Amino acid sequence: MDEAYKYLYSLEKYGILLGLDNIKILLSLIGNPEKKFKSIHIVGTNGKGSTSAFLTSILMEAGYKVGTYTSPHLVDFSERITISGIPISHEEIKSLAFMMKDKIESSEYSKRPFTFFEVTTAMAFFYFAQKKVDIAVIEAGLGGRLDATNTLEPLLTIITTIGLEHKEFLGDTIEKIAFEKSAVIKKNTPCITGAKEEEALRVIRKEAESKNAPLLVLGKDFYPEKIDNYRFNFKGINRVFRNLILENLIGINQFDNASLAIAGIELITERGFNIGDENIFEGIRKAKWPGRFEIIRKNPPFIIDGAHNPQGVDSLIKNLTAFYPGTKFKIILTVLKDKDINEMIEKLKPFCEEIILVPNKNERSFKKDEFLQLFGSNPLFSFANDIPSVIKDCFYNDKFKGKPILFTGSLYGIGEAKEVLNELL
Repeated sequence: MDEAYKYLYSLEKYGILLGLDNIKILLSLIGNPEKKFKSIHIVGTNGKGSTSAFLTSILMEAGYKVGTYTSPHLVDFSERITISGIPISHEEIKSLAFMMKDKIESSEYSKRPFTFFEVTTAMAFFYFAQKKVDIAVIEAGLGGRLDATNTLEPLLTIITTIGLEHKEFLGDTIEKIAFEKSAVIKKNTPCITGAKEEEALRVIRKEAESKNAPLLVLGKDFYPEKIDNYRFNFKGINRVFRNLILENLIGINQFDNASLAIAGIELITERGFNIGDENIFEGIRKAKWPGRFEIIRKNPPFIIDGAHNPQGVDSLIKNLTAFYPGTKFKIILTVLKDKDINEMIEKLKPFCEEIILVPNKNERSFKKDEFLQLFGSNPLFSFANDIPSVIKDCFYNDKFKGKPILFTGSLYGIGEAKEVLNELL
């Protein structure tokens, strides 16, 4: 591994440290780049990445230079920081990582524990400012209120969905999590949300009102109308679109994510961005976001999906029901320990012929012996040693021949699977 990456990944030892003091110090050391570009800030439990992808695609179609910052990456770190769909080069990553290391070590903060996410966020903001992007689409890492990305003054805030996740950091109720997410709303800055739970919406409305921020809600102020699995109409804030087509980024849940993106585009056109109807049609059609109900093989189906919590599994189930009614899958499941694995499995059971449990490389992953302890006595389950071997088995082991396959449970696992699939296909 290159020295720059060694430095960045060495910061993972500090784990997750929520709070804005560190990121404010880092940004001040590099000239406060967050003040030098326009942005859209996206928070939420699920749908952040897909909504980012739709927004980026539409803005690119309109000819804008668009920075996009997302996490985690699937296969390569460079996926996190892109400009108009092109990942940052490894040379630029090295340059930025060493710049951050030098700035920190030569400052009074040299002994302070800065996290991986804080340093990479500062790198992304510096890169977008340096490259003079027209606008950046910025996805929060965890939560919102104390997330390193909450140093922006965006044109628009999007809160995708609210679900019970990262309870040890964000709270153990929908209301507490909604508070953490909605705290990113800025004074007099519009916010749109796809949250559906009334207890979440109550918190979001209160926060928006306290900051005099116009709030627009999916299903009330704008909404999609499904035509079939790939097409939908959209009734927007000021515009109506008929027969929008999802070509690459498919799924029933994507109608909502695409709608959040289009409503966001409507709002930023009021701030001087020139985006035509055709840009929206083409942007929605061309948007791509790997690992989200991605069909690797059509017949028999081989699907990979990044559903990594019960709410994500609900979206996955809607897609399986719509696209593959009555189909039973061999489900390869890899899950982190901070997720509700029992609830995820209960939801997936009606769609499985067998569940193969496999650990991923993330230190928070369930290990094989832990899977065996939990599910070893149940004949529905089998157990694999690692992701590369089970993915190869899908193609070369007779057990999988002619069988529909679904790989899901963790974005970290999806990344490992994609690495092997890229070699095999």
